[in-house]
Amino acid sequence: MHDSLSKTQKEKIEKFIAAALEFNKTHNIFSRKTKEEVYRKDVLDCVPLINNIEDHKSILDLGSGGGFPGIILSITKPKNMVSLVESNSKKCYFLRKIKDDLALENTNIINQTIEKNNTLGLFDVITTRAFASTKKTLKLTQNNAHSKTRYLLLKGKEKTINKELEDIDKKRHKYEIINLDMSFYERNIVLIELNE
Repeated sequence: MHDSLSKTQKEKIEKFIAAALEFNKTHNIFSRKTKEEVYRKDVLDCVPLINNIEDHKSILDLGSGGGFPGIILSITKPKNMVSLVESNSKKCYFLRKIKDDLALENTNIINQTIEKNNTLGLFDVITTRAFASTKKTLKLTQNNAHSKTRYLLLKGKEKTINKELEDIDKKRHKYEIINLDMSFYERNIVLIELNE
């Protein structure tokens, strides 16, 4: 488990994983079978985001699914308000249950499909994992970004990312690809900010 996490946070993450696997038996929210697999493929995947988000910043996590990275951020960033948007009501039911079970006061679960004229408000940080193309994400969240908003998008191969980034408006956005040193497959975070 990541060194910077407290004992309580590690325990909460373990409870979250156990609950996800249990719920998954009857509701199939993701394709994982063991704790080790969830930990390796999901938790470790989200951990690098923690170090890239300052305290007291509001976070919008799009297409939260089973709660990666949304719930991981709720647990590890207790000083941040985290809003999880998920269109699937079965997954939202699970996310609400986790929120209650782990007493995640800083968490807001929103069961809706994100649309570009949404009224969710403004956020300091917008995160996604396996959600949509970068261009589509930027378009859908134009109502949610202010001049200092940072996008942290968990993505796969750099080659694919570069192709996706060809489509975005470079005058409006500047970006950086942060390579995550994952030994078993290629992962990157795309950091996007508005140009001043």
